[in-house]
Amino acid sequence: MTRESAAIGSIVGLAVGDALGYPHEFRTVAQVRRELGPEGITGFIRSKDERFTRPIIIGPDHPAGTFSDDTQMTIAVAEGLIAKGRASRDLLMGELGRRFVEWYFGPENNRAPGEATGVGCTNLRDGAPWRTAGKEGSKGCGANMRVAPIGLYFDDLELLADIARDQALLTHRHAAASAGSAAAALLVALARRGASPKAAHAEVTKRCAGESPDFDAVFSRLPSAVSRVPGEVLVALDTSPHALGEGWVAEEAVACALYCWWRHPRDFRACLLEAANTDGDSDSIACIAGGIAGAGVGIEGIPADWAREVEKSSMLHDLGRRLARAAASGGPPSTG
Repeated sequence: MTRESAAIGSIVGLAVGDALGYPHEFRTVAQVRRELGPEGITGFIRSKDERFTRPIIIGPDHPAGTFSDDTQMTIAVAEGLIAKGRASRDLLMGELGRRFVEWYFGPENNRAPGEATGVGCTNLRDGAPWRTAGKEGSKGCGANMRVAPIGLYFDDLELLADIARDQALLTHRHAAASAGSAAAALLVALARRGASPKAAHAEVTKRCAGESPDFDAVFSRLPSAVSRVPGEVLVALDTSPHALGEGWVAEEAVACALYCWWRHPRDFRACLLEAANTDGDSDSIACIAGGIAGAGVGIEGIPADWAREVEKSSMLHDLGRRLARAAASGGPPSTG
């Protein structure tokens, strides 16, 4: 598989996962299966499908295939890397921060991003340094659902993990948010290189262990969790000894996404449907899983109808192509 195929597959794949999970967010698996059928989400549907009862997602009734703020922020990261990926750390973070602010206060931000993202973007707009702009103590998954481009762009695993940690600080300042961001970017990079989920888990554990007790506690459950069914795993931590959580926070979102990829490493459709049909933060879990799985199977491994019908499909294909070319053509990044 070429680097270009992996990059396009990851960018399109995360958007597909995001779009599949978006209408499911805030609804339980039981509710969705009761209203849509026993298999729950099986493809793209409107965010306010007429079969749904409450809760109703805030905002417009987006058409089938619409992705959330997760993909919108990922696009900003990818464009920032294409523009300044080889610049110094300060210049790169400044570029990402500028793009986050432009998006957050622009007309495309109509998909209810999280509170910490709003705090960080407001602080950045008001001149806060990137290292202190993020909301202190926040470990929501908003910092790690957007890092797939970092795993696609950089080849040095230590470097890409550090850059993923740095970008978390723009909106979320918590050790678990930093560790989760590094883990999510590393998983994309490792999937692109053909690593198995088991090997990828071991590598991430080696590189991220000790940063956050919260992250370590959840991530250590994965090897035993993969043999258990989703109803025992993709649930709140206090409901099952095998649970990885509902994905609202960083460590849970990454662990849940890895669980789905571990169970279906070569079956993109099965991986994404498992990730999207969850009680918790369905769009973010499926977005992270889609970025990892898409990097592993390439664009050829994504169902053609999903790749074609997801929002802004042509732009996403082009973005992945441009990101791969930028990664391949650049030299080492500047220091500082």
